[in-house]
Amino acid sequence: MKLETWVMVPGWTVLDQFEIPQFLDKMEEAGVKHLAFGGPPPVVPDPKHYEGSVVPWVPPPAEVMARADEVKSLLAAARDSGMKVFLYGTNPHMCGDRDIYGQIQQKRVLNPDGSLTKVESYWGVCANAPELLPFYRGRIQDARASFPEINGFLNDGPEFGYEILPGLKGDNWSLFNCFGPCCERKANELGYDFEAFKRGAGTLMQWFRSLDLKSVLQFIEHDGEPIEALAEAAGDPGIVDWFQFKRDSINDYIQNLCDAVKGVDPNLMMGVGSRLPAFTPYTGYDLGALAVHADFLLPKIYLWMGGYDGLYGTFYRWVKTLKDWNRELPDSLLIRCVQRLFEFELPGVKCLGDLTRHIELEFLDEGRTHLGEPFPKEFFDEVVHDQVHKMIESVGDAERVCPWLHTSHGGRILTPHEIDLALAASVRAGLKTYLFYCPLEHGNWEVAVKYGHRPQASQAPP
Repeated sequence: MKLETWVMVPGWTVLDQFEIPQFLDKMEEAGVKHLAFGGPPPVVPDPKHYEGSVVPWVPPPAEVMARADEVKSLLAAARDSGMKVFLYGTNPHMCGDRDIYGQIQQKRVLNPDGSLTKVESYWGVCANAPELLPFYRGRIQDARASFPEINGFLNDGPEFGYEILPGLKGDNWSLFNCFGPCCERKANELGYDFEAFKRGAGTLMQWFRSLDLKSVLQFIEHDGEPIEALAEAAGDPGIVDWFQFKRDSINDYIQNLCDAVKGVDPNLMMGVGSRLPAFTPYTGYDLGALAVHADFLLPKIYLWMGGYDGLYGTFYRWVKTLKDWNRELPDSLLIRCVQRLFEFELPGVKCLGDLTRHIELEFLDEGRTHLGEPFPKEFFDEVVHDQVHKMIESVGDAERVCPWLHTSHGGRILTPHEIDLALAASVRAGLKTYLFYCPLEHGNWEVAVKYGHRPQASQAPP
């Protein structure tokens, strides 16, 4: 079982870990031909690139600029060795200056009383903020001008939320954002009744907080898509329009972003990150629709328990929050409800304790740990396989699907064995390539080498 292995390193500290030839030799071990870099590029911004942007250009931090020559040498050496080079650090949230990034309008989260609160998160920028794309385009132009050897960029967000726990990471991932002026303006532009779908969101929020056996069973047993089932169970058709608005506004944002990249240079490629297919209906990232605009898609295979962003952790937070709001309902029913919502079943999970056994409870919210039972093999064989199959089916071309594989954003860190199981299941689902974003330590890297697509050495004659 072999995969075309791409690698992304989170920042320029990779230059402290390895000499450039040593790093490239390491990549050769796994047959890596595509490299991505997560650090903000060390470029001197050109004010001409920010014409039309109300957010001013900003140089990266001094410690980043101090590495400019090293970075130039690294990218040139990667290119000369036959690798394609992509930048992630051009994403606006990687600009290195929170005061500058904070000038882009933030999301607004809907509260149970109908009021709105500004999302308190560094990542809380609204995809519909008019300041976002002009600033982003300037960063892309800066990078292209300074590093002509690059082949493209990786985009990450912004997105609508898919979490239910109030206050998680400043509500940036709350299902009930975003209802601020940016989204109201975009709703009017796209022909949606903003107030109607806002009322629908409020109806759904109240439904989640006051579940009863009849309505939960109505939702679970509905034959349609989960969002249609939610709208019928909660009794408000505006819910469907709300989620359709999310899809249409994200599609518009990504189309404009990809057009901007091609406007800088038609040969530049753009990869668009998303959540797993289970979550994309709620975030607005329709993989099939976005495949029309992006060169490739990077759904995140994030599976961990605890922290944030991991599949197990999200599933747990939904069940636990619904239980806190609806104490009289059994765990088993709420688990079935969340399974219907995300269209997967976690093997062997019948109660909350079946989830928390995978982590020491003190690490549920903060910190990282290796403590807790590993996930069962059936989870990889069934859920991970199904999610990868869905992403390929949605995009329609396995060659344009490059899932982003990572080990933890807090919570229990995936073991190398679990990474191995995830990749094995993905290969069986038809995956051809993936983005290795795991630490380059030996246990993880051995898995990358195992799956790396390397040319076979010629055999010496007998």
